[in-house]
Amino acid sequence: MRTWRVGTFSMGLSLLLLGVFLLLSQILEWDITTALKLWWPVILVVLGLEILLYLFLSKQEKPYLNFDIFSILIVGILGTAGILMVFLQTSGFIDLIQDEIKKEERTLDLPAYEQNISNDINRVVVEGDGIGQLKVDGTNERNVSLFGTYRQDSSLEKIAKLEDYVTTSHKGDTLYIRVKERPYQTSTFYSDYSNMDATLLVPTDVQLEIINLNSNLSINPRGLKSDWKVSGAGELDIDIQETNNVMVSVENTQVENGENQNWSFVKEAEDTDEYESTEDDTTYNGNYKKGKADHHIYVFNSALLQLNDKK
Repeated sequence: MRTWRVGTFSMGLSLLLLGVFLLLSQILEWDITTALKLWWPVILVVLGLEILLYLFLSKQEKPYLNFDIFSILIVGILGTAGILMVFLQTSGFIDLIQDEIKKEERTLDLPAYEQNISNDINRVVVEGDGIGQLKVDGTNERNVSLFGTYRQDSSLEKIAKLEDYVTTSHKGDTLYIRVKERPYQTSTFYSDYSNMDATLLVPTDVQLEIINLNSNLSINPRGLKSDWKVSGAGELDIDIQETNNVMVSVENTQVENGENQNWSFVKEAEDTDEYESTEDDTTYNGNYKKGKADHHIYVFNSALLQLNDKK
């Protein structure tokens, strides 16, 4: 006579119902977290029903329960693992892992921006925080151009058109250029990024303001005929070898190798206590003059300035 072991039938039924539920959850897009919350309570309910059924059908005067503990544990563990796998799949985590495995970095060309500017535009303002490295060159043409490359993970969408990374507007005598930050994802297990390396050409007779780009800049004014301003930059390299009659003024900015150049400035050491690092946290307010200094390059609140001037 075959012995009824409590747990065998109920666990088989539980697996059958769970399999049907997981299948339907994929097809009908049900919330899988519901199964994750209810799985163990359902096991207890089904197991309790089987115990009651056994006691009701048993012909023994004092029924003795035989439990299939192994089946109960295995079914509980397998069911939990199955629910977790479906949960990870529906939440997109498994897709992220697959993307991470297949991911590669690509360097692509930025859609170029080119704008002829009329004589009534006397000022160009560049702002935003979407560029990793920006090179600014002066030009004698009445034309503003922005071009370059960008490097990003293959999982991100390509920059298909100009509007994907920059917007421009003309207000009064000013042309505004705003660089957009590229979308990115980051988490404990996954991250992607997009980094731009761009070149901006600006007429030398137009005022230029670069505001809070938070990126590294390389500037060559090439015979500057107006005033340029930079604020909120990272590392800044200014090359005035081809520019005469210019003054470079800094405020709240460190100057690399400033003591060995013809600077006139006042150091302003930041407040520190005896427990803090003794690294050089000195910022500078001062000027570097070349020729008659008819035109100005102002640098405000930037991390580090390196000035190149071949005498």
